[in-house]
Amino acid sequence: MTKLINITKEIVADVLEVEENEFDENTSLISDLDAESLDLLDILFKLSKQTGIKVSMQDIQNDVRGGLTEEEFLDEDGYITETGVENIRKAFNDETIALSNATSKDVLKLVTISYILKFYEREAVK
Repeated sequence: MTKLINITKEIVADVLEVEENEFDENTSLISDLDAESLDLLDILFKLSKQTGIKVSMQDIQNDVRGGLTEEEFLDEDGYITETGVENIRKAFNDETIALSNATSKDVLKLVTISYILKFYEREAVK
């Protein structure tokens, strides 16, 4: 676990060009470190190369949706449904998440190093 934390922090620092002391496991990569979705892809790619565990944005999307179809996850206006929000809370293990009029892109703002670590740990035991 400690090795995975160190690898993840090194990759995040490298990709986002920040110092490791500027963030911790609960830092939002997008909201706090100004990462873009391409940066997240780069982080996942580099982590996959380092760990041998392939994780894609599709894998994360499936995890966040918790088995819901797109029609169940989003309403007709493209906003996340209450059931979708409940699944997001489960995926991020955070009952305090409140999303109203949020879209799928807003979910990326929730991605933290801690979430990535938990995801890789789950994938490692499969």
